[in-house]
Amino acid sequence: MLDTLSRVVIFFGFIAAGIVLARSGQLTYQGLDGLSAYFYWLGFPCWLAVSFSQLPHFDSQNAVLLAGYAAAMIATGAIVLGTAHLLKAPREQAATAGMAGFINNSAFLGIPIAFSLFGQAARDIGPLVVAVDFLLLFSLGCAAMAKASGHTFKEALIRTAKNPTVIGALVGVALLLMGQRFPAPIETALDLLGKSGPPVALVALGGMLGMMEWRSLASFDPLSGLAVAAKVLLAPALVALVLWLLKADPTTFRICVFLAATPTAVSVFIQARIYQVWYEGAAKTVAQSTVFSLVTLSVLALLLTHT
Repeated sequence: MLDTLSRVVIFFGFIAAGIVLARSGQLTYQGLDGLSAYFYWLGFPCWLAVSFSQLPHFDSQNAVLLAGYAAAMIATGAIVLGTAHLLKAPREQAATAGMAGFINNSAFLGIPIAFSLFGQAARDIGPLVVAVDFLLLFSLGCAAMAKASGHTFKEALIRTAKNPTVIGALVGVALLLMGQRFPAPIETALDLLGKSGPPVALVALGGMLGMMEWRSLASFDPLSGLAVAAKVLLAPALVALVLWLLKADPTTFRICVFLAATPTAVSVFIQARIYQVWYEGAAKTVAQSTVFSLVTLSVLALLLTHT
């Protein structure tokens, strides 16, 4: 529990830095746009390209289990989207809330904790789950957001295909399938850019939160509350159910359920900011789901490591 809490506290530290910079006037809206652009165009795509090119060789025996994981996460997003429509939320807000309900912070929060909890097994399975999160699920979320923001289905697909996050993931997977890696100097440069991405995104999120009224940030609203509940409670419950039905081995079960329980990824806020749709709601969802995950991840870690 202490290890889990310490890693989450570090995660909050970057957010707190952004809040302080915004509250002190050192980070403006123009600066926030610059940080978001850096993460969107350079930091995260480089991290994905390098990380995915180094993935362990895919074991076909895990294909069904990973497909089940993906299906459970998509079902979570669909439930949020359908419920948001029942709440009569505008379609762009509903689509963003749906994305916030099933896109994990698995890469930058879940994986480090999973490595410490589950050891080598997490190093073999965890990156494959991240690949599903950011190659399949993230692409679906971006396509839905683009479509809901007024683009045609064709335009949404084109925008998604041009998304640097998707391109970075595809480049990494292509290299993996070809059994190749970037030349050493290029890999080093891309790795440096990639490792700078997460702190920049978290500071940007903190800056957005710092510019929001505290009363608004801490307040409850049905849409963000729905997304938070789906992310930290419904998603891991559905993943657990599906993998139990598929008779997943205990190690894969634990790792997939744990990663599914991580809070909403910062990249959802970045995408919402880029598309200019419900980005304050997305920031609130990321912040609130992270706060709740302090408790939920700690409890889940204890349950999964003692069963």
